[in-house]
Amino acid sequence: MKIRKYSTMRLLVMSFAILASTMVSAADYLVYSVVGTAKIYEGSKTVSLNARKTLTTSSRLVIGKESAVTVIDEANSKMYSFTTEGTNTVGALLKAAKAPKNLSKQYLSYMVKQLFSKESKNLSHPSAYMQATATSYRATARDSFLLNRLASMSDEPASVESSLIKPKNLLSTDMDVRFDLVSCETGLPVNPEVDVNTNCYVRVTNGTEEPLFVNVLDIDERGNKYLVLPVDEAAICAHLLVPARSTVAFKSEPFEFSEANCRETFLLVATEEPVDFSILMSPIRGNGGDQMKSGIYRVAYYTK
Repeated sequence: MKIRKYSTMRLLVMSFAILASTMVSAADYLVYSVVGTAKIYEGSKTVSLNARKTLTTSSRLVIGKESAVTVIDEANSKMYSFTTEGTNTVGALLKAAKAPKNLSKQYLSYMVKQLFSKESKNLSHPSAYMQATATSYRATARDSFLLNRLASMSDEPASVESSLIKPKNLLSTDMDVRFDLVSCETGLPVNPEVDVNTNCYVRVTNGTEEPLFVNVLDIDERGNKYLVLPVDEAAICAHLLVPARSTVAFKSEPFEFSEANCRETFLLVATEEPVDFSILMSPIRGNGGDQMKSGIYRVAYYTK
């Protein structure tokens, strides 16, 4: 009887272990962001991978060069970013991923809710000031902290933009971030003197240990501004996320140098939390208050 009882208990333990293993292997991961090129196998075919897709550890992904997929593990309140080029299962990518970012339950709930909101799907390149109006976990007052940070680097309070594009005005940064503009035709970085009608895209390198949200503001010598990467009305910035210690290319957002004999300054702005980058389209003014830790990088180009 003792032998049978021991065997039964052993079988139960083995059964629970197998069940637990099955539950882990079937864990769900929500795609939060896709930057660059990424596909998922559905049977023997591949289809584009997009945000809001649910994955398991057995899902097979194909991640392109200079691309990134970021997923949320809702059960454990963690965020993982995958940047390994090639074909791999999610399980293999999890093992190769850098340390995950821990999320609070409250912020996780906000992220998921906003990810599925209608406003998060509406992307645009604002031509004028456009402030997100939705009530959210992210306090919009925090956006002004970014303006304060930029204004603090200006020696011309009346015109922050003109000061930011001055070559002699050295800009400070809180983070190791940089970018280059890459030719759509050659795949090579464009020179500071660039031919008019050149089509290119932004490639961003995040040298920090934290994922960053980024955008690039183009300011010409007349003060005209253009936000290179689109923003979403919900200002969750999922599509603008660059994982830690990675380089990603925003090939889906090409633009053209359309005016000859023009000097244009591109200003990369990076933050650790989502902000409404559309505020950069309004005149940049600080209020002397708190500042947001920000990554800043500037490059000027002249069209010939």
